Amino acid sequence: MANGTVALNNDRPLLGIGFMLLAGLLFVLLDSMAKSLGQDYSSVQVVWARFTGHVAVIALYFLYRGGAGNRFLVSESIPGQFLRGVMLLAASTFAYTALAQLPLLQVHVVNFTSPLLVTVLAVPLLGETLDLKRGAAVLLGFIGVVIAIGPTDWRSDPVLLYPFGMAFCFALYQLSTRRFGRSDAPLTSLFYAGLAGALISSLVVPFFWTPIATEDLWLFIGIGLLGAGSQFGLIQAMRFAPASLASPFLYAQLIWSSLFGYLLFGDVPSLNTYLGAVLIVAAGLYIATRRR
Repeated sequence: MANGTVALNNDRPLLGIGFMLLAGLLFVLLDSMAKSLGQDYSSVQVVWARFTGHVAVIALYFLYRGGAGNRFLVSESIPGQFLRGVMLLAASTFAYTALAQLPLLQVHVVNFTSPLLVTVLAVPLLGETLDLKRGAAVLLGFIGVVIAIGPTDWRSDPVLLYPFGMAFCFALYQLSTRRFGRSDAPLTSLFYAGLAGALISSLVVPFFWTPIATEDLWLFIGIGLLGAGSQFGLIQAMRFAPASLASPFLYAQLIWSSLFGYLLFGDVPSLNTYLGAVLIVAAGLYIATRRR
């Protein structure tokens, strides 16, 4: 490592898969905490805790490393890293607002459309091409979304639109990760993404603040720790294994979100939700395996 630059290491695929499975579990734990807190606190306050805790963890590590930690502040594009953070902040805000009212699994199923959106948006934003077969896979995935959500009146229940805002912003976050700071160290990307979210949410959170009950304090601390840990696991997974190999293992979140949704919140998903999820996952897997 020199000047914060790290070469990719794709020769440890099992380690990459392990990090991806860990990241998936941490994401579901993070969302479970956010859903629990969302019953009593504004989603803005929960998002603030997620990003402030995220930055605090990284800052403490920098202090521990002393001068050696300064190299992690060097980036190819600090504005680009901040753009990543803004997209992640927007995705988190949509997600936590949705989780306060919707089942855990349903939100995760819609979020699985983000790889499909990445495939579509990469055409105008990154100049990539979309062949007929991958285009058909994207269409199949979106049909899966319609099946998973089921017939509904969007005008009378607009909260159902929030997961789609989350998936769209998360797709932009992934595209900006491809575009900016490809050679940045993982901690560099982790730090600046969290810093952007912490700064912006800190400006807004006073208008949505609710005093934190003592028994909820550990949840607010935990959501920050999980926010940093889940993103670090995702970054490490992509460093140790090709994206086409590691990404499909993120679909293990379906298992965790089904389990935690039932045990913690009593959610019993409908058969349509699982049928739609199968189509979305199948489309995502096809696109991942066809992308070089």
